Amino acid sequence: MRYNPALDGVRALSILAIVLFHCEVPGARGGFVGLDVFFVLSGYLITSLLATEHRNGGIEVGRFYARRALRLYPTLLLMIAAYVVLAPILWPADNRWLSAALAALYVYDYALPFWDLTYTIGHTWSLGVEEKFYLLWPLLLPLVLRSRHPVRWLVSAFVAVTAWRYFVALNWTWAQAYFCFDTRMSGILLGAIAALTRFKVSRYALAMACVALAVLMTLPSLPTIDQTEAVTLRITLAELAAFVLVCHAAEIGKASILASGPLVYIGRLSYGIYLWHFPLVLLLRYTQPLWVTLSATIVFSFAMAAICLHLVDLPLKRWRQKAWPEARSVA
Repeated sequence: MRYNPALDGVRALSILAIVLFHCEVPGARGGFVGLDVFFVLSGYLITSLLATEHRNGGIEVGRFYARRALRLYPTLLLMIAAYVVLAPILWPADNRWLSAALAALYVYDYALPFWDLTYTIGHTWSLGVEEKFYLLWPLLLPLVLRSRHPVRWLVSAFVAVTAWRYFVALNWTWAQAYFCFDTRMSGILLGAIAALTRFKVSRYALAMACVALAVLMTLPSLPTIDQTEAVTLRITLAELAAFVLVCHAAEIGKASILASGPLVYIGRLSYGIYLWHFPLVLLLRYTQPLWVTLSATIVFSFAMAAICLHLVDLPLKRWRQKAWPEARSVA
């Protein structure tokens, strides 16, 4: 696979929407849909990588797990360590060791809806959703690819998971429908569909998708009688719009705006920004003016993400490429 900078541009737009939402910026109160874009993009990228390995002789599951661990764990563990050290001072009511264990084991996605937990590092629930996908997909994808109609199976799975999320939201609680892997993997499945179909996007479809994402991000809620729209109709619309955007970005050379230098660099920082921004937001957003919260959050999270990228992630990547030279073609 060739590196496609436009996909990092999609990451950048997603993380900016999430940061603005968490800082409660007016006009971005629906920015949580940035996570739906992330899920679709993750499904696309991981499925593309694994499908390439499958075509070239088979998926090396152990190597895939090791690559994911080296990519994701170091920055996460640094953030968790900083939280454990600072929690007695900044968040004394937190059960910091429990929170740290839940985040490190990627199970916050199920802990949040069912336990009475503080939310200081609860934003790691989305990592739990993606990690379960990383664990299961290398084992399941070969079975899907060997079937006669793999895309049909994936579309059926997307419809089933979407229906399941609607059922959970309407019959139990919105939190169970919003946070858990079994209800949120619909976007990841759409990304997998995008990877296998290489869907060509028309200008009209792209314009409609961009408008839909902008409206979903801007409106605090859709005009329905209860909160369940946020985890039913809104997520589905965001996932479908993200599918179109990712398919457009995947066409190398056609998404020039998304491939611009600043967006690409922010996209490369997006994982670190996501991890580091939220605890600071919680400290500031109810005690400081909006401009202070937003400015401090951007400066701090971008700086920490850059430090983690250049001093942790890239050195580890270079070491990995030397240790596993045969993996360079798909790294």
